[in-house]
Amino acid sequence: MRNLFLLFGLTGLAFSACEKPSQPTNPPAAATGDAAGGSGDTAGAATDSGGDGGAAAIEPGAPGVAWADKTFKQRQEYMGLEVLPKMKAAFQAHDGGAFGTFKCQTCHGKDMNEKKFKMPSDSIYPLDPADPIKGAMEYDEKMTKFMLDDITPKMAELLGEKMISKDNPNGFGCMRCHPAQ
Repeated sequence: MRNLFLLFGLTGLAFSACEKPSQPTNPPAAATGDAAGGSGDTAGAATDSGGDGGAAAIEPGAPGVAWADKTFKQRQEYMGLEVLPKMKAAFQAHDGGAFGTFKCQTCHGKDMNEKKFKMPSDSIYPLDPADPIKGAMEYDEKMTKFMLDDITPKMAELLGEKMISKDNPNGFGCMRCHPAQ
């Protein structure tokens, strides 16, 4: 019973970090595709077959599950429990005035529910995909250095990905969040 209470409490905490939509944001269980970057399959999101033959509860946000394999609900929980608090702290430490009200919409935009939180977001500064760092440095060098040194590596780590590089051109980088110019 205590674990059930903890599960509901943490789930509520995750969703309270963002503005609540007027309608549920979870896609129908039969939906497929990449609405939130995942399979859209929400079946079995609350249980996992254990070696004991029974079903064991999955921890909120499924931290042991790769981002690509998380359900939409698990991604929402993970973002609320892990990503939002860490990104909020980092952005506010960088510039508390500009990011004093950091929330989900800061990155995902005001239309995040309609877009099912899909990134990149057109609500943040667009970059040239051919050379995103050059354009960002010309626009705001201090912010670009902060993003390169702090935010991008933290997000890559939180998503369980390697950073973009010449050897890893599909790794996590600027264009994962920023729209193209």
